[in-house]
Amino acid sequence: MQLTRFSDYALRLLMYVSRADGSRPITIAEVGQQFDISHNHLVKVAARLSKLGWITATRGRHGGLQLGPGAERLSVGTILRELEGHKSVVDCADPPCALKGNCRLKLALDEAEEAFYRALDGVTLGDVIGSRTAESIITLHRNFLSRRAA
Repeated sequence: MQLTRFSDYALRLLMYVSRADGSRPITIAEVGQQFDISHNHLVKVAARLSKLGWITATRGRHGGLQLGPGAERLSVGTILRELEGHKSVVDCADPPCALKGNCRLKLALDEAEEAFYRALDGVTLGDVIGSRTAESIITLHRNFLSRRAA
């Protein structure tokens, strides 16, 4: 199983926004530069996360992105279920499989996928951005601000 690029970018954005120094909102341009992600991709990701209430987005000169209320308590499982949607690891209908209905592989893969999400239900965004990750993000953010001021 592989996460979509959209989910990967969303997790990076949530992590970065949650641990920047809080002195000002984070811009999409900053996150894009830090992780080498295109502006257009991040705009779509930020729009979705904002719609979900996980970040707040403010327009204008002093605008930017901030973590939404309570978002640090979101489980990574919840985040990924929402962003990845409800697609199976294997689709027995396309292309049609001659074993459909008589094969235990689909059941085993569905159970494994659910175990994956259950494991991530025990990990919150706050857990993921623990000390070392937080320190790295804060350093990235401060370096960005220093380069921008120079």
